[in-house]
Amino acid sequence: MRALAPIVFLLVSAAASAQYAGESTPPSAPRADFAALDRNKDGFLSKYEASADREIGKRFAAFDRDQDGRLSETEYALAVDDNQRRILSDAALTVRVKAALLAEKGIPSMSISVDTYEAQVQLSGFVRSPDMVSHAGRITAGVAGVRTVHNNIAVK
Repeated sequence: MRALAPIVFLLVSAAASAQYAGESTPPSAPRADFAALDRNKDGFLSKYEASADREIGKRFAAFDRDQDGRLSETEYALAVDDNQRRILSDAALTVRVKAALLAEKGIPSMSISVDTYEAQVQLSGFVRSPDMVSHAGRITAGVAGVRTVHNNIAVK
């Protein structure tokens, strides 16, 4: 498990650098992604406009800090940053779960797919016995940071 720690660090670091590598917009210029969503060009995003970005639209109320029913460019930037942190956190959690499954003897971890969204982990794939299904679920639930496990592994 310790041998995988440098790999996890490299994956998370690479994802973070790739995210910020393309950002060269001067602070005074509007963000291109914000401008593209601002269809009526009023300098704010309504809930309808924000819904074009599924992740921003889903948590619109949480990102609308002043509760005025619209997102300013600053609120939008904070929302995008929050979403990127969630993505990196979920990616790191996926790697930790996969590493835990790989380290466990008797689990065909290469046959199990791991997907994470907001610390909820979904397992899918095929194994040979029901015991392997429950064992993989218990291993996953024991990984720090996992909020819930949706075990969709089937017996073949």
